[in-house]
Amino acid sequence: MADIQFPNTLFGPGAFVAEVLDNNSTPAEVLEASLPFQVKTSWRVDPLTALHFGGDWQVSVYVEAIGPGPEQLIGTVTVPLDGGQTYTAIVEVPANTLPDAPAPPASGVYKLVTVLTHRNFNRISNVSAVAEGPLVRIG
Repeated sequence: MADIQFPNTLFGPGAFVAEVLDNNSTPAEVLEASLPFQVKTSWRVDPLTALHFGGDWQVSVYVEAIGPGPEQLIGTVTVPLDGGQTYTAIVEVPANTLPDAPAPPASGVYKLVTVLTHRNFNRISNVSAVAEGPLVRIG
């Protein structure tokens, strides 16, 4: 779980959670490259933030290889603010986004970082959260 950081003490607190699910919607840390997977996210904000914020939330998932390998954005979802205090989003990662059974010295292990940002009038605000992990093995 990560805290949503607000630039003003009037808003907050907020919490952001990200979980990796395999193609059977089961939490997993070992995934098949040839099958899609998901990063399921949820977050909540306080009533004052829900009342005053407009625009959109954006959830982006990045991977960084442990050792040689890709470092890239693997999915993004935009969620309109609706005045509510709780939100969910699922980032769908297509099959074969990451290499299957890479040869050494590549490990096939990746660190996921899921970032929640707030946008209003198509501009990124100072409100965000970063959920680090888990480590996943693609093979």
